[in-house]
Amino acid sequence: MSAFEDMPTLVIPKKRCREEIPQLMDKKDRLDSESHKARKKIKAQGSFNAQFWTAAAEVEAIILSKTRVVSEISLAQFEGEPSAWERTEEARRLFEQMRAQQRRLKSYQKQATTLAKPKRSLRECFMNLFTSSRIRLGITTGVGERDHSVQSNFRQQLLIDYESERDDGLIWCPVSHGWIYSDHMTASHIFPYKHGQATMDAIFGRVRPAELFSSRNGLMLNSIIEKHFDSGVMVIVPNLPERPTDTMLSKWVGQEVREYKLRIIDNTWQHLDRVINKDGLTWRKLDNRVLQFRGNYRPAARYLYFHYCVQVLRRAWKLGPGQKTVFHLTDEFGKPFWGTPGRYIAKNMLRALIEELGHEYDNLLEGATLLSRGDDDLLLNTAVAQIAPIEEADDEDTDEEDFDDYD
Repeated sequence: MSAFEDMPTLVIPKKRCREEIPQLMDKKDRLDSESHKARKKIKAQGSFNAQFWTAAAEVEAIILSKTRVVSEISLAQFEGEPSAWERTEEARRLFEQMRAQQRRLKSYQKQATTLAKPKRSLRECFMNLFTSSRIRLGITTGVGERDHSVQSNFRQQLLIDYESERDDGLIWCPVSHGWIYSDHMTASHIFPYKHGQATMDAIFGRVRPAELFSSRNGLMLNSIIEKHFDSGVMVIVPNLPERPTDTMLSKWVGQEVREYKLRIIDNTWQHLDRVINKDGLTWRKLDNRVLQFRGNYRPAARYLYFHYCVQVLRRAWKLGPGQKTVFHLTDEFGKPFWGTPGRYIAKNMLRALIEELGHEYDNLLEGATLLSRGDDDLLLNTAVAQIAPIEEADDEDTDEEDFDDYD
């Protein structure tokens, strides 16, 4: 079975005539109103019990219906064949949204069934993932707003550990290989802050001191690059020679100072040839680019592997119903982009991710721990929680920047 066939089924939008658009807009507005009323019912529950998650599933079902209507409107407004529309950025975001919403709906239904059984309780990490406003339940019992002082300390520690700041205040970007004004550099979490420490511990195992705000879980990135770091376009992988031997692989794994490079996994992204700095660097030119660090400090491989897995899923979920070709995660020699073994993420969680993607991605198990632990679906649910609703997503057309931020 192909990975495409293993992914959640998409309802293929019908090609409507333009005269039907007002009717579709009315339907979208009605669904908006229904979801608003349903969310009020959720807040009135007052307890995260089976009834709460049943109501949450009802809200998500309405939201999914609305996204399907939005896709019909988008297709009706498109001048061209449906197969061409499926390859537009708007369609790809809608496909990703619908698959994420289907996954959330399934998770809520499963949680409701679980809590309906006697003596079952809700895990803290599930609460953090699925009660934030980002997925539109409107509940604020997750990790909450980020403390600005904590984020400021995180940024300052990154600058120190990675030796990234020059005396004149310019900051080094290891991806674009340039000194950049501080205002245009972002202290980026690899494993997102919003998932919380409990989720991090459940996925990777408990490490103390905690690493949610550790430099091992962060990078200083050019803000233009950071904006698309979690969009299913790019991954950071081990920098290995062509056709590496087992000895070379073992050497990389055993190194204290490991080297990495960036790979583009979406060769159909419409912005690949867009210039992102004054030197003419494009997104396409970032492919296979070795990260250059100023010192010997490096991010933890386990968090980069988490990012790798999530981006693989996001890329796969953008495939339309008419796109049968599965993208590849191998180089020109057939070597997986992440070509080294490791003990990064619980085996059962990676298996659940592969079941979602398809068994053509079995090589993701190279990063599995020897033992299973926790909820099988936690990694998958964490990936789903990173996908923002369409109306909350940043406008990708705002990348046309003034590149005077470089030295």
